[in-house]
Amino acid sequence: MYDKIWLAGLGAYARYEKLGKEGHKLFDELVSDGEEVKDRAADQVEDIKEKAQSKIDEVVGKLKDFVGSQKEESKDVEDLCSQIEELTKAVKELSAAEKPARAPRKKPAVKPAAKKAEPTKEAAKPAEKPAA
Repeated sequence: MYDKIWLAGLGAYARYEKLGKEGHKLFDELVSDGEEVKDRAADQVEDIKEKAQSKIDEVVGKLKDFVGSQKEESKDVEDLCSQIEELTKAVKELSAAEKPARAPRKKPAVKPAAKKAEPTKEAAKPAEKPAA
């Protein structure tokens, strides 16, 4: 597209040279029209740049907020980890201090249970009914 615009400009310049006075007038009109297009295009480009910069600033702000919150959460997690480590050390120290104070428990001696006497056959028989 840009090549064609360049060639069209060269073609207009070639006609300018061929036509003489009328060519000069046409060429001046083309230059004037080109300046108007250039100004409009520059304004449009500036608007686009401003919108893009605004969007970029917004995204960068969001990223900064996100990264900042992640750093805070990371700091909180680090603080909690160090507290857990301190508590773990304290528990180990306390449990180590308690162990020597306790005397080892002795297992009570287990006595074998005495065998019960088995009932004799006579005792197992039902008693006879008394005669009436």
